[in-house]
Amino acid sequence: MFGLNIKNLGSKILLLILFASCGAPDYLTPYQKLALTIPVQVFETSQLVGVSNSDYNENTHGLITASTLESWRSNWNRNRPAGISGRLIIFQISSGTSSGSFIRPDTGVRVYGISASSTDYTFFGQTRFNGLIDTETIVPEGANIDAFLKRFGVNPATDLIVLAQDVPTDGNLMLTLRSWYTLYYWGVEKTHLAVLNGAASTKITASQLTGGSIYTVPTSSGAGTVGSLYRDHTILQATLADVFNAVQGITDPTFTNSTPAPAGGSFIMDARSSSEYDGTGSTAGPSNLTCADTPSCYTPFEGHVKTAKNLPFANFINANKEFLPKADLANLLSSNGYTSGQTIIAYCRTNVRSSITGFATMAILGYPTRFYDGSWVEWGSLAYDSGATWSNLSAVSPWRTDRGTVTESITYNVGKGGIDASNISNLGGYFSPDRNFAKGTNDIIDQDKKYLSGSGSTESEPWDSRGNAQCRW
Repeated sequence: MFGLNIKNLGSKILLLILFASCGAPDYLTPYQKLALTIPVQVFETSQLVGVSNSDYNENTHGLITASTLESWRSNWNRNRPAGISGRLIIFQISSGTSSGSFIRPDTGVRVYGISASSTDYTFFGQTRFNGLIDTETIVPEGANIDAFLKRFGVNPATDLIVLAQDVPTDGNLMLTLRSWYTLYYWGVEKTHLAVLNGAASTKITASQLTGGSIYTVPTSSGAGTVGSLYRDHTILQATLADVFNAVQGITDPTFTNSTPAPAGGSFIMDARSSSEYDGTGSTAGPSNLTCADTPSCYTPFEGHVKTAKNLPFANFINANKEFLPKADLANLLSSNGYTSGQTIIAYCRTNVRSSITGFATMAILGYPTRFYDGSWVEWGSLAYDSGATWSNLSAVSPWRTDRGTVTESITYNVGKGGIDASNISNLGGYFSPDRNFAKGTNDIIDQDKKYLSGSGSTESEPWDSRGNAQCRW
């Protein structure tokens, strides 16, 4: 693709002048020509928050109720929210086998069942390299998201996407909110995203939604791409370096392309269990590793990110896997020390449980929120062993997290069977010596920004040494 990366109005004007002199290159498609003249809007965290109404029945995006969804489903053309010109796309999400009971499709309404066990597409998470370490369950690459949108014929620029857990389980709710985070990260506008409060099957049984065994057959008709949105929401993902900066209050970072500690301060929120938080538990390491004497490796050490508050995801929902009232959620945060103006950083083991807590703070309460996608499976792996039997980092690497400056309640897993000499090749295989001293951990964000801007090749200089337009196409 043509290599100019347009990110601001000034560049847009320069390209218009250039095209006036040379004309747009003939080999570009109409979409590519349009992309060259429309800058991608880069959003800040504060611009992405959404404040829910106290009565969830009044919401048309973010957290919605069954009565709202049924009014749309039963007569989409008449009842669709203002600003939505496309279809209603409902995804019923399960972590395993579907219940077989689906919200009934109707005119302008598509209903799909998707499962984390499917091998047809990568949507819920992907192992990606951040410049220092491979980490599982990171938001997938843009090409995988576009493949998902094409498979189900979703146009994120015009359609309203509703995500609903199939049956009420913790796992289904986690994947539902993980789906919300994935789509929001990739630029879908918040007014085009909604999450059903409660499970679809429960609402069907209670006659609050019309259901049946029929669902929509996947079709690519009308599919769009994230690149057509011209929106960059990548600030939602807090990188390893960003968390280092936030924990230590670093406002002038030395890590390449990292985000400074927020001016209003940080509130770090740990969605794991109390035993994981206080270091007494044992956290399974990356699922692609195996150990000689345990079903799965442990992370080298336990504990929690320094200053983090332990707010397990179960505190945000009731027994029916529905979110608590807005006032209760606000009280939960304030009673644990959150103050206005702070930016929340949500994490758990793989940012699946924290997708629930982060959704609550960002899309219900309207608090600036970022998600540490690497979470503890990454943080708890960056350690040094003085006995030199399992270390995956140099003793003087700046990325060591087993230090009191960035971690509390440090408890090593050596002796529990999951960390021993058999792991040398597995744990050490993540690194080469130069990566112990990587300048940054922003590779994933950089790749995703390039995908959003359509800039995948080397940029060409459009002007010669005298400032004249160069028509090289």
